[in-house]
Amino acid sequence: LQVPYARSEAHLTELLERVCEKMKEYGEKVDPATHRKSYVRVLSHDGTKMDLSGVKFDGDVTSSLKFACESIAEEYEDELIEFLSHEAENVKDRLCSKRTDLCDHALHIPHDEL
Repeated sequence: LQVPYARSEAHLTELLERVCEKMKEYGEKVDPATHRKSYVRVLSHDGTKMDLSGVKFDGDVTSSLKFACESIAEEYEDELIEFLSHEAENVKDRLCSKRTDLCDHALHIPHDEL
């Protein structure tokens, strides 16, 4: 059985080691009505200008997000690689609902935002 490189365990492990570096592309936004924090991209994929009003992005936010990302990636590495290597649909949904209770609210966020 041949596995495409993009779905190979070696490639996915390599990606997991680098994915948390992307946390520097996110900032913290607080909903004025509910005071709930959310994290939003501060750098667009294609370089277009983004509305960053009310978004806080600094070293503390970036460090906290990177640490949380690394903790989750380490704790759930086997599940992430399993889901991604088998081309599982809705990896985010399956990880959130099947394995953790960390992101129930994230199930309502469009996939392209994560």
